[in-house]
Amino acid sequence: MKRIMVDMSATLIHHGHIRLIKKSRKYGSVVVGLTSDEEVAAKKGYLPELPFEYRKEILEAIEGVSEVVSTPWLLTESVLDKHNIDLLVHGDDNSNLIPQNRLLIFPRTKGISSSKMRENACRSITQINNRKLMLTPGPAIVLHENIKYLKPIFGRGDEEYQVMAKRVINWVRQISGQDEIVMAQGSATFALELAAHSFISGKILLISTGYYSDRLQRLLPEGCNVTIAEYETLNKIQGKFDWVLCAYTETSQAFKVDLGDVKSKANNLNARLYVDATGSIGLENKHELADVMAFSSCKGLFGLTGGCFVAYKKGIQKNEISNFYFNLDTHKNKLVTGPYHVVASLYGVIDIHDDLVMRVKKSKQCVLNSWKQYIDLEDKYQPLLCTYVEAKVSAKDEETVMYQPRSELPGSVVCHFGEIHQDAVKIVERLEISEISKC
Repeated sequence: MKRIMVDMSATLIHHGHIRLIKKSRKYGSVVVGLTSDEEVAAKKGYLPELPFEYRKEILEAIEGVSEVVSTPWLLTESVLDKHNIDLLVHGDDNSNLIPQNRLLIFPRTKGISSSKMRENACRSITQINNRKLMLTPGPAIVLHENIKYLKPIFGRGDEEYQVMAKRVINWVRQISGQDEIVMAQGSATFALELAAHSFISGKILLISTGYYSDRLQRLLPEGCNVTIAEYETLNKIQGKFDWVLCAYTETSQAFKVDLGDVKSKANNLNARLYVDATGSIGLENKHELADVMAFSSCKGLFGLTGGCFVAYKKGIQKNEISNFYFNLDTHKNKLVTGPYHVVASLYGVIDIHDDLVMRVKKSKQCVLNSWKQYIDLEDKYQPLLCTYVEAKVSAKDEETVMYQPRSELPGSVVCHFGEIHQDAVKIVERLEISEISKC
């Protein structure tokens, strides 16, 4: 009987390997040429998940395998001769230096490989970790796509990173509707304060909608003349201002301003518009109406936490700043370490961003439909990020984390990022709702 060698690494054994062995049995006695641990490490850059002795043990237990021998990565006729092999069987990715008369090629099994299994395993781990339902405004989920491209990267001299960064910057530019994008390590708060000190001065109108809009006053440079107006009284404001400031989505109240109306008012006041887009970027439209805006990586962009952005229109005069780190030009000119791994996490979600937003919309609609008797805010002021429910909403299990807004509210704010990793919407099933006590 002829001796048939099937060449494989079998670092993760799958049905493709089994099918190749079954096909080979028709031609003779099957000898598996199994790549050693050292050869796998040298050629693929990592040690196999299972050492050689255990891979060998598994293969020897498969019906039809008569022998398993250690072979190098690249096979030559001398290797075949050493083991008295008549034919080498391989998939159609063969690179072994074997003449055609001793070589039998079969097509690879479609849709499976050890690399694919590793990716599936990584996806499964993230799904397991995402069993905790985070009803917070971000980060709420760590997606497989967030970690898919995480690796050692650097901002200078690393072409792979430059490709990632260029695509991410262009994507953020498109979403924001702005001309210039500067990214940095840090939270949205850092970006907001950096943007304020870089551009804001003079007479300021701050539109108050809650905690996050109101704290903008604390982020301004010294010397600003600030007028605070409730959003409901905006039409009553007269005069001239240098800047109008607002939070597009006020997460602490689950309220969204009409940015078109705010921009019209800014134009009437002869003012530029500064927008805190932390809770709105990637989710709401009309960001192009802002002259300056700032936001983070971990909310509607669906990246990992730790990166932030300042976006602005060309031609806006900047303030003189003598500080080094707290200086927009320092980050624009990449004079300090940037948010490299945040960029990698965003690079992974660009192609699925529309799908993620659709899942947020499904979650939002589920809450609006299920608890409509507890929701009074009209649709134009409903942010996609979160919903205010005039009732007490609490978790049914210990793996659900509720959002604790920075404003004191009688009801609850429910955020909609917790299930973006799946199509099914189960948010209401894991929550319970009760009337607010009138006492």
